[in-house]
Amino acid sequence: MNNEIQIRAEAEQDADPRVDLAVDRTILALIRTLLAWIRTLMAIMTAGLAIDKGFAALHDARMISGTAILKNSHLAGLLMTGSGTLLTAIVLVNYVKNKKDLINLKSQKRSIWDAGLVMSLVLLFIGIVMLNSMLFG
Repeated sequence: MNNEIQIRAEAEQDADPRVDLAVDRTILALIRTLLAWIRTLMAIMTAGLAIDKGFAALHDARMISGTAILKNSHLAGLLMTGSGTLLTAIVLVNYVKNKKDLINLKSQKRSIWDAGLVMSLVLLFIGIVMLNSMLFG
C-alpha cells in the first residue's frame, strides 16, 4: 500500500500536460455519452407514459360506445417507463464510476458534479414519479 502511494506521488510530480488534456477529452466524451443516454431514455419513458395514458383514454372512449378493446397497453407502458428508469440508474452508476476513475488519473482534483450527473438524477426522479403515477394514480 505504501509503495502504491509513493508511485502515485511520483507520477503526479512527473505529470505530462498532454495526459491531463487527454483525460479532459475523455471526460467530455463521457459526459456526451451520458447526455445521449439521457435523451434516449427520456424518449423511452415518455413513450411509455403516452402509450399507457393514450390507450387508457381510448379504452374509456370505447367503453362508452360499447366497442371496448382489451386494456393490455398499461403493461407495455409500465414496462417501457420502468425499464427507462432502471436503465437511467444503471447508466448513472456506470458514469459515476468511470468519472471517478478518470479524475484519479488527473494531477488536479475535479468535482464529480456536472450537468450530466444532475440531469441523470433529475431523470431518475421523474421516472420514479411517472412509475408512481402509472401504478397508483
